[in-house]
Amino acid sequence: MFESAKWQKQAKIVEKVLAGAPSFDKEFRLPPEEFKDRQDKVWEMLQKEGFDCGIVYSDEHYCGDVPYLGGNNNIIVEPIAGVIGKEGFVFLAALESGIVCEQFSKRSGGKIFRTDLFKADYGDKYPAGAIHPHEAIEAACGGKPSSIAMLTTRAVFPLSLYNMLAAYVGAENVADRSRDYYAIKYNKSARELRLTQEASLITDVMLEGMLGVLSPGMYETQVAAWGALIAHELGVEELAYPVMVTSGRNNWTLVGKASNRKIQEGDIVHIGAGAKRDGLSGSTRMSVMCVKDESGLTGEYKRNMAFLEDAFTYSLDKFREIAEKDLDGCEHERAVADYYNAHAAQFEGVDKKPIENFARLKGYATMHNTGYTECQEFYGALTDDYVGKLPQNMAFMLDAGLQGFDKNWEDVVMDWEYIVIEKTFGKLGKEVKMFNRLPLNVQQFVGRGF
Repeated sequence: MFESAKWQKQAKIVEKVLAGAPSFDKEFRLPPEEFKDRQDKVWEMLQKEGFDCGIVYSDEHYCGDVPYLGGNNNIIVEPIAGVIGKEGFVFLAALESGIVCEQFSKRSGGKIFRTDLFKADYGDKYPAGAIHPHEAIEAACGGKPSSIAMLTTRAVFPLSLYNMLAAYVGAENVADRSRDYYAIKYNKSARELRLTQEASLITDVMLEGMLGVLSPGMYETQVAAWGALIAHELGVEELAYPVMVTSGRNNWTLVGKASNRKIQEGDIVHIGAGAKRDGLSGSTRMSVMCVKDESGLTGEYKRNMAFLEDAFTYSLDKFREIAEKDLDGCEHERAVADYYNAHAAQFEGVDKKPIENFARLKGYATMHNTGYTECQEFYGALTDDYVGKLPQNMAFMLDAGLQGFDKNWEDVVMDWEYIVIEKTFGKLGKEVKMFNRLPLNVQQFVGRGF
């Protein structure tokens, strides 16, 4: 199963890539003043809206709301919650997450209350001897609150935790204020942008290494393994998502993780890497063809990738215009959709007819927010119904994609696999800066592993 000679050849390729990697201060973390500033802004919002405290929740998959205020971004085994009130921030920690929380939370000034979070709504049957969540809430509020704001979206906020809050102060006194919280998180500090840029540059190195080793006969998982190795070598403590390597039909997943499928020569291969620096996410996703050199590229592939590169460039130019002129965010997606539809004549459907509403084959909104999750921020994606101006400073990803199906895999519109270009950017006032260094076309990095 293990082929030593091939592995050693791949290791030499990765060694050369790592030798040219940028260096970072691996030990840099957000300082206490960053968390004080965040907590002050959130508490000011809560006071303005008339709430005595706000509750945040995080688990392994939706991991950003508690770390934003509390500094703890090591959330793996158990979920964790937090409360912010006039007395500051306190953790509503489960029995194991409370111990883990000790690692990074001191910088936020938060106090840790270890409680059985899984049994929050048990009422009188709450485990004897365990600290009840009410105690943590009252420590943050300086007494029993009369009104509580849910700062985490109801899409992930646990029913048990909500039931406990409703029983505690009355359901009429518990309100969803997640959008207000997310609006605060949307506006990034200089330190957050620094970490996002570092994470993005690391994803470039991950991608370059994986493209370098890519060769026919490798499993997708074998390619992904080198990406993970590069990430940890460069100081990445966690990934924004599992390394994505999809080939052939697996490309139809759009954002699928690597599987045990052997990559064939001539396959289109999608590779995605999301690194985190102190919890802040960067991302890069690109498509290539598994051929030894560019002479092996098909005409169809070159045509489709050329369209995608042009669409990405147009998308970026439009975003720069929005930032410069302070336009509404919805202008972006509307313009990109129009661009796709204007170029629909270049493509033909499986029925040999022109493709109507070609823009639906983009796959999803072209621009989305990033932070402690790569895209699950529940706020700030520039969909065509986004109302309002953009924040002063923000971090985001631009995705230009093209897929062959519409509603599901059987709904084939165009006989084509998914291809994508995704990069990470920062908006600093009116300036828009790309955080990645790799070019839009990365086919040149493929072939060394053959």
